[in-house]
Order: sequence, then C-alpha cells, then structure tokens
Amino acid sequence: MISNNVVTAGVIGLGGMANEHLRNISRINSIQVGAICDVNQELLNKIGDQEGISQNKRFNNIEDIITSPDVNAIISVVPNNLHAKVIELCILHRKPIMAEKPFTLNVEEAENLNQLYKQNPIPCMIGFIHRYTPSFQYAKKLIEKNAIGQIRHIDVRYQQSFGAPIFKVPYLWRFNKAVAGTGALGDLGAHMIDSARFFVGEFHSVSALMKTFVDKRIDLITGEEKQVDVDDFTSFQAILENDVAGNFVTTRNAIGSSNQHAVTLYGDCGTLHVDIERPNEIDIIVKNELETMPVLKTERVPDIYNKTLLSDFAELILNKEGHDMPTFYDGYKNQKIIDCIIYSAQKGHMVKVNSLILEG
Repeated sequence: MISNNVVTAGVIGLGGMANEHLRNISRINSIQVGAICDVNQELLNKIGDQEGISQNKRFNNIEDIITSPDVNAIISVVPNNLHAKVIELCILHRKPIMAEKPFTLNVEEAENLNQLYKQNPIPCMIGFIHRYTPSFQYAKKLIEKNAIGQIRHIDVRYQQSFGAPIFKVPYLWRFNKAVAGTGALGDLGAHMIDSARFFVGEFHSVSALMKTFVDKRIDLITGEEKQVDVDDFTSFQAILENDVAGNFVTTRNAIGSSNQHAVTLYGDCGTLHVDIERPNEIDIIVKNELETMPVLKTERVPDIYNKTLLSDFAELILNKEGHDMPTFYDGYKNQKIIDCIIYSAQKGHMVKVNSLILEG
C-alpha cells in the first residue's frame, strides 16, 4: 500500500551504480528507500546505517525483499547474470521494477521474460539513464519539431578508458562472459542502441566487429591471470527506421575519454550534436534566413528539460503516466539488437534484426 503519495523502494545490489540511484532518490519527493538487499553483509550494514534503514529491512535474499509488503517497488542494480531472475520474480509477485541494463544476458532470457510479461504486465522501466540527459531531451524535442529536416545519418560513440593496458585494471565480473554476457557492448553499447532508438526509431539491420584487446587480467584474490572472454571494443553499422544510416563505436580503451557518450544527428537541413559530458549544452548547425551558410551554435538547454529516470519511475507507479520512458519493451528490443550484433561479428556478415533465427 502506497502512503502519502510516496513510493517506498527496495534497492537490490549496493555496488557502484546503486550509490548514484541513492543520491538521486534523496532529491525526489515522490520516492524513498525503505529496504535494501545485498549478499555482502558488510556493505549491507554500511549502506543501511548511511540511509537509516532498520535491521529488519536489510535483506540478503532477493525474493524476500521483493515479496516484502512494506516495499512498493524494486530498484535492481545487480550483476547482469541476475537481471532476468529479478525481473521474473517481480513479474510473478506483481512488484513494479526499475532494472539496470543490459536487459538480460542473452536473447533467450529476453524471450522467456517477454512471454511472461505479456501475460502479467507490471510497471517496468529499464535503466537507460542517458536519454534523461537534458541535452538529449532537448534534442529529441528539436527533432520532433523538424529542426534539422529529415535525418539521414546518426553517429553514436560511447568511449571510456578504464580498460586500457596502462591502467592495469584487475579481473572483475565485467570481464567474465558468464556473469556479464558481453563487455563494452552490453555495458556501454546498450546505451548507444537506446539513444539511437530514442532519436531515430527501430533498427532494421546491423553489421558488426568485436575485439578483445586485453585477453588476460590479474585476479587480485588468487594473484593468477584469468582469461577475459568479453569484448573491449565493438563497432557496427546499421540501417534504422526511415532508411537512416548509423555508425556506432564503443570501447573501454579510449585513453582520454572518461565517460564520453556522444550522438551526432545529420539531417537535410542541419546537424545536432549532444554529449553526456556536456549535459546542459547542445551544438546545432543550421542556416537561418539571415545567413548564407549553416553556422555552428552552442545553445544552453532550457531548464524545463530536467526530469530524471527515477522521478519518471515514481510517476509511472503513482499515476500510470509517462512520456518517452525506457520501458520493458525497450529493454527487450535492446537485447535482441545486442544479440544480432554478436551474431554478425561472429559470422562476418549483415544480420536483419527482425530475424529470430540466431544460430549458435
């Protein structure tokens, strides 16, 4: 039962991204943290004390927090191999959920969830947080107003540097296919796919290349080298809705790039460029009546474009309303595209996204 029009959320998984969600929740009046869950008891106690969570609202078992009558909704920030399990339990127990991306480990898990969700739909959002960047929201509005004319080409990049050899990053779960599913593709590329769908529409085909630059990393527990079986780099070309051509690159080996997710949209009348590292600015190249040639201008994003993922999640639960939210089906479609990219890279040819026949 929701009281005082405030959603009481249970947070599962208290690692890095959970801290960002906890900070955001503290700024939103319509949602609060009422319970937490993690297998790491030390971390559970630390966050519990920090957030003022009572001992009986600190869980080690996922199903226990999901079925708790004091929890109105779940925010899931678990490793990738648990995404499908948490979503499935929330569907079965009729508990609204905001789940982190990527949607699942693979398309088989995604298909199973899709069949279950069709029979028992619940309020569900997927953590494609970058579509809430103010400049992305503003660019979406400009596209809807036809500010740059018909879009012909989209260029999307998501580049980080943390995996480069010079940083000697040890072996983590993110480098383990059984836990992560993919490397840069699922971690960063999922956001690229969502951004393209957000601005342009559906993917029709993909043609991909995937590379692992650092194939062994040191396990800090054993001191031994462990094999890395996920990608450090993925690039792909795509044809999207309305025959828009797309070029995509994601890497963890881009020294100098901290967390650079940039999108450039090329239209018949101009160009738009946005980057999450400049969240309140947008570059626009257009020609007005007084100019003979298109001119680059940097605009400040109006303050009205300031909604957040979790404020939308609360709105979805409280009022069953929302616009341009990343839904269950956005996650499902995103996973299908990821698997098509993997298949294309393995086979060395273009893959149509609407084809469900993905050989092993």
